[in-house]
Amino acid sequence: MSSISSIERLTLGLPPACIAFCPSEPEYFVIGTYHLHRKENQAGEDSGEDALGSPSQAEQQKRSGTLELFRVQGEQVIHIATEPTPDYSILDIQWTPHHAASGPVLAVAASTGLLVFYRFAKSREAQRLVHISSERICEPETLVLSLAWHPKDPKVIGLTLSDGRAVVCRARHGDLWAGDQGIEITTAFSHSLEAWWLAFSPSYSGALNLYSGGDDQLLQQTVEGEEPEQCTSLWQDRRIHQAGITYILPLSQDLILTGSYDDHIRLISAPAVGRRQVLAEANLGGGVWRIKLLSHHPSHEQGGGENTVSVASTALSGTPEVGSERYVTLHAYFNILPLLLSFLFSRFPLCWVM
Repeated sequence: MSSISSIERLTLGLPPACIAFCPSEPEYFVIGTYHLHRKENQAGEDSGEDALGSPSQAEQQKRSGTLELFRVQGEQVIHIATEPTPDYSILDIQWTPHHAASGPVLAVAASTGLLVFYRFAKSREAQRLVHISSERICEPETLVLSLAWHPKDPKVIGLTLSDGRAVVCRARHGDLWAGDQGIEITTAFSHSLEAWWLAFSPSYSGALNLYSGGDDQLLQQTVEGEEPEQCTSLWQDRRIHQAGITYILPLSQDLILTGSYDDHIRLISAPAVGRRQVLAEANLGGGVWRIKLLSHHPSHEQGGGENTVSVASTALSGTPEVGSERYVTLHAYFNILPLLLSFLFSRFPLCWVM
């Protein structure tokens, strides 16, 4: 196994929570940070709990964060600008894969129930993130945990929430980030615990089709009906994962990769009809927090043949055990600097080939 060495090591002012490279300007990336302020003990006063036994809104712990803009030049990582978010922390960030006339657009999942949009402004003199709009998705005490742009429809974005909901947001007209038009919010599914991740399926039927996973160990697939509010669960599975499902990466209409707090990364056959089956799995020695697709090289465009898929995964602690399965062979190799930089949550990045 070849060793992985750090090219650049950065220490930020606040804990990093997520990272995203700009697709149209790949030398630039943004890190979102998350800071939970310590609650001060107020002796002699009430506990700040309401009649239901939950903390009152006034006693909610304050969260704050920043968006840090960087540029990669050769083997140097240069800090460009900081955009403070004093009223909320950043849980997830994703650049839109769709063309935006105003420039690259970054969607931000905020800790106060907001979906926030920024534009990457680049000139010869300076580069910075410019706030475009903010949309209220849920109550302020609910965190927006993750977000996913629809791969084909620029007016659709999916979100997962700390109250267990997986929701789909649609622009009524114009762009999602325009700010001068409303967004329709539909609950696609509700988990019993935090909904950690949502991913749109590459469905060929044209209907909106998505996967979601939560802290309740439930992996499920939902399809939307003729009306957006008519969502039907195609299947649910609690048997495969032994802990919360933290990441879902669709590879095709019926194949997905998942990460879980049970330390495993899994390749799952998940047809809309029929039994789910784990084709391969590997214990990475820590909760698998993120999985990234490095490359996908099909041997044949249609039917049959072999496919080579390179993915990078990250775990939260421990030491990885690298082995082989019938369908998956693990390799420790890294030749893409930006992806190495993206694994800020992990103690070790892994790259493996299927």
